[in-house]
Amino acid sequence: MRVGCVRSVLVSARRVVLLVVALVASTLWSAPPANAAGEAASTAQDPPPTVTVHESDVTVSGELTSVTEDATVELYELGAEVDTAPWTERDPVTSGTPRADGSYSLTVPRFVDGYDRLYSAYVVVVRDSSGARPIGGPRFAHVLDFPATNDFPYPEAPSKKGLQVQMTDDAEELGVQHAAINVPLNEMMLLAEEDPADTIRFDYAGRTWYFDRSHVEALDNQIKPLSDNGQVVNLILLVYRSSNPNSAAHVLIHPDADLENGGPVFGFNTVTAEGVAYFTAAMEFLAQRYTREDQAYGRAVGFIVSNEVDAQWTWSNSGDKTLEEFLEAHSRAVRIVWQATRKAYTGARTYISLTHCWTTVCGANPDPERPTRYYKGRDVIDVLNAMTKRTGDFPWYVAYHPYPENLFDPAFWEDESALPSFDTPRITFKNIEVLPEYLAQPELTYQGERRRVILSEQGCHTPDDSEAGEKLQAACYAYAYYKIRFLDTIDAFILHRHVDHKQEGGLRLGLWTWDEERPEGSPPGRRKYVYDVFRLIDTARSTQVTEFAKEIVGIDDWADVIPGFDEAALAERPEPTPAGLGVGPRPVRPTVLTDFSDGTQGWRVSDNATGVSASGGVLRVSFSAETKLWRGADLPLPDPLDLSATPYLTLRLRVPADDGLGDVAVVKVKAYATGGRVAEGVGRLVPGAGWVPLALDLTGWDGRDAVHRIKVWVRGDGNGDWAGTFALDDVAVAPRVAGGGSAANIELSARMLDRAGVGSPLEVTVANHDLAPLEGALEVRRCDGVLTDPASLDVTGVAPTASRVIRATIAEFAPEDRERPVLCVRFHGVDLRVSVEVPPPIATTLFGFDGDVQGWRAGENVSAVTAVTSFANGPGRPHGGTHALDAQFAGVASDPKTVTVTLAQPLDLSAATHVIAWVDSYGGAPGATGYEVTVRLFSGEDTLARTVDDFAPDRWNQISVDVRDWDGRARVTRIDVTFRATGTTALWDGHFQVDDVGYLS
Repeated sequence: MRVGCVRSVLVSARRVVLLVVALVASTLWSAPPANAAGEAASTAQDPPPTVTVHESDVTVSGELTSVTEDATVELYELGAEVDTAPWTERDPVTSGTPRADGSYSLTVPRFVDGYDRLYSAYVVVVRDSSGARPIGGPRFAHVLDFPATNDFPYPEAPSKKGLQVQMTDDAEELGVQHAAINVPLNEMMLLAEEDPADTIRFDYAGRTWYFDRSHVEALDNQIKPLSDNGQVVNLILLVYRSSNPNSAAHVLIHPDADLENGGPVFGFNTVTAEGVAYFTAAMEFLAQRYTREDQAYGRAVGFIVSNEVDAQWTWSNSGDKTLEEFLEAHSRAVRIVWQATRKAYTGARTYISLTHCWTTVCGANPDPERPTRYYKGRDVIDVLNAMTKRTGDFPWYVAYHPYPENLFDPAFWEDESALPSFDTPRITFKNIEVLPEYLAQPELTYQGERRRVILSEQGCHTPDDSEAGEKLQAACYAYAYYKIRFLDTIDAFILHRHVDHKQEGGLRLGLWTWDEERPEGSPPGRRKYVYDVFRLIDTARSTQVTEFAKEIVGIDDWADVIPGFDEAALAERPEPTPAGLGVGPRPVRPTVLTDFSDGTQGWRVSDNATGVSASGGVLRVSFSAETKLWRGADLPLPDPLDLSATPYLTLRLRVPADDGLGDVAVVKVKAYATGGRVAEGVGRLVPGAGWVPLALDLTGWDGRDAVHRIKVWVRGDGNGDWAGTFALDDVAVAPRVAGGGSAANIELSARMLDRAGVGSPLEVTVANHDLAPLEGALEVRRCDGVLTDPASLDVTGVAPTASRVIRATIAEFAPEDRERPVLCVRFHGVDLRVSVEVPPPIATTLFGFDGDVQGWRAGENVSAVTAVTSFANGPGRPHGGTHALDAQFAGVASDPKTVTVTLAQPLDLSAATHVIAWVDSYGGAPGATGYEVTVRLFSGEDTLARTVDDFAPDRWNQISVDVRDWDGRARVTRIDVTFRATGTTALWDGHFQVDDVGYLS
């Protein structure tokens, strides 16, 4: 679809729904009916009052359409919860006489005993001889006529590229420009002070509130490295249940939330005075802490209130509520966030969060005709707009989640429910332009301006672990990013997730796989194909890394599907400039920047570090984090330095030996200049070797005349955890350096081009990270049964920051592990071990099921098998080709369900290493604790089987059976695939699928 034609369609499709919604909303916040005292109902002619908050007072003003001589106007103040007591049960806070022209103005002090009336609701009542009548319903402060505590310019990011960040160091490596961070208030806010040392006291509204210091400082450590790098940080405000009796969750959670049947994320309690007080105090605390001019704790400027409120039963659980009932409470939460953050910072932005369901719902309601759990996203916007205009409009914006229609199918360009119309069932990447067009309607604007849009959570699933699966995920991201890049009406595209999560219902949305060897939910494992696409998509290499995606999408040119596509406009962010890092040279005539003789001298905690301290003229950086993560400290300079005459940045580093570190410590030294320019050098050190001099060569870097920050990172090469310290000293700049270490600072990698072993072509890549060109050769030595021809690999002339690929042939190949061989080389007397990448085995497909079941039949507890092109569970499409085998079953969930094939001719797999089958299934078996798949091979009476007990439903899982040592592999007569749920005896009707059964050789 060419989206350039969409606008005219959208405009012509404009509906009268806004008028209908206005009528619906007019029933909200209605004035009380006349009571026994003779108070008259409100008249519709009087315009609603304006509530203006000044520095020291609050003014409520307006105009009456008619005035009697004895008329007075009274101002009643209600709490933000508003419905705990009507105005008739209160005394007015002030009163006055309207002017002859009907205008009136009532003013009260803004602060009362520490309470800020900014958050109150107000009712104006006209009283005369005929009785009393309120002018409309409660009105909230909506004109804020006072300076915020902070008034810095809203940060401008070079590009729209964003990420829900898990690892701040990797976010910097990726060039992330926008970040979203979850803030679970249940972990942060306390009911009482139990441990003063681990509590932050916060005074507001005449009370003291308590926050868990450990959780707050952990949030600081997430936010500050991001904002220090200039990233625009958005906080997602959430509340979960808590088993801690001292958690403020017990007050913050909506009192009507269904704790047993609803979802795990709850709506905020803005229906009781105490709930409002706690929520307001939490917002004041966050706003004051993270919008400071000095960025002492990091800076956040966007605030997303709860999650996917159109699916509130799951993601903002407030119990069964009609949309109007739900929004009465949720709109108060949104308003409180806006008020608190605007009070702290002029440019703060507040967002509501929505799913991709637009005129359909993303869940089941008990009564579909009267939704109480899941609402249409369009209705949320329409009703909220009418409601806030009635109660006092304010700038709430939209944080949208335009996932593909099937979250398990990243090919969003094939979405059938994403139409170029305001009546589209869903808004996905395919038709995302519909959302800002809809919000541009005059009735929906705020003070004539379209409400802003960010995309705060959406991603592309990886259907399987194959290269094709990873490329499909990457193509989805590339196409979506380009669409958003050239839509001026969307401010940011924040990808979800950073790392695949083991408990995300089978979705694999990350830039990284998870690490199977670690117990956490989302430990980083391996970078996926999409990683470099994401990293480079906003640089000069953008179209180079997305070229592959055109064939997948089915286009010749991005301009065919992206209106306004301009390749020259993609280079919005400079890549870091690699610089040589000498390991061992010492500065000549240095100018010392910091020697730590009198403290830390401005150095501060950076990524994954927990503290910096100075003693004995040495800076110590403490940390506890995964070994593979960068951790370190940085120095913001008070004024930019011109290093043109002293282009060598030097320092000394000491990394103690530690079991968690591994055999090698990797260091990265970075220099930052204006305009987003960064130079960086990397080196490898031997832990425990004492003080090591380092020198970063900035000679050829165009930012050396405006250096404003320095950073030092260290990580290990292991897969465990590393807790400890490293030390830093004598940070200086110098015109030149002298001397050097005993070994060159090089990095080696190697890969075999086929799996033959002896005779296989081998590529060895040497990267020179040092200060001078390399001289000599890498001498290959036997250590893991691997030798090359030639045995001497010349590296002479490889320049600093350059690399060379050297080709050789495997002459001997007898490694301990043929899948993970090691090449050992010696260079200038230093022995180096290089892991060799081996190509994956060659896959031969025996059964692809394209149009036919190919002899497979239903076995035990399976009622039918068919060849299908699609299915209801994720990812909804075959693993490869056009069809997959679908097996239908009904019965006890934990009973084995088998499909089987008996081969017409025995299969000789003598050349095979593994038999593989790709298996997918329904999830959601009642009470299941997991799922299990077994692949069993038969050779006459002999059998070989493998059972996988961590099978993930809603995605393709490769089940691999190692046949290398099986005597029956030369005569395979039958193959069975068996699936079952575990941990339950409940009845379950469902399906599982099998595809691409074959072998590796």
